Amino acid sequence: MQLLFKPSLSHLITILAFIVGIVGYIYLEHTKIEIQVPNRDLPAYYKIKPGDLRSETYAKKDISSQVLKNSQELVGRYTLTKIPKQKLLTEKLVSSKIDSNRLVDTVVVGIPATPAMILGGNLQAGDTVEMTLVPTTTKAESLPSPVVFSNILVLDVKSVSQASASSTSVVVVALPSKRRQEFASKSPGATFLLTRKL
Repeated sequence: MQLLFKPSLSHLITILAFIVGIVGYIYLEHTKIEIQVPNRDLPAYYKIKPGDLRSETYAKKDISSQVLKNSQELVGRYTLTKIPKQKLLTEKLVSSKIDSNRLVDTVVVGIPATPAMILGGNLQAGDTVEMTLVPTTTKAESLPSPVVFSNILVLDVKSVSQASASSTSVVVVALPSKRRQEFASKSPGATFLLTRKL
């Protein structure tokens, strides 16, 4: 019996490529990956704990390489913005890893900042700074002593988008809770200076 159609080498290669493509597509479509996501909405500047995460299954092809996949990459970091439940977390949404003891007994404080205060744009989350408050005075008063807050952790540096704002950024810091009252009483009208060791 004689074949009516005799496949050429190019036809065989095309058929083989087609089969490999189908198998590859099925493999990618059905390959799943477990990823840790928030099990509830997380507020901004919140330290992520193991109980805040749960495992969800996703198709591997739908997950970007920037997504942090396991709890070891997430626990102990803090959020840089409010994060909705089940959102895939990336480096842009959470802080770098820091010593968790740096956040014990601290409160989050935002400070209006100019380009000079943020060191020309070089101040970053994770930096340690010294924050000095220089209180304002009237001509009749003597120059008050500046108030210094040492070893302050920068949590974030955010740009201000309002055109009418006198400052262009907000520096978010972790202030020791025991100095919150002092900060609140000395900061109104004060000039802020931030310095960082080289």
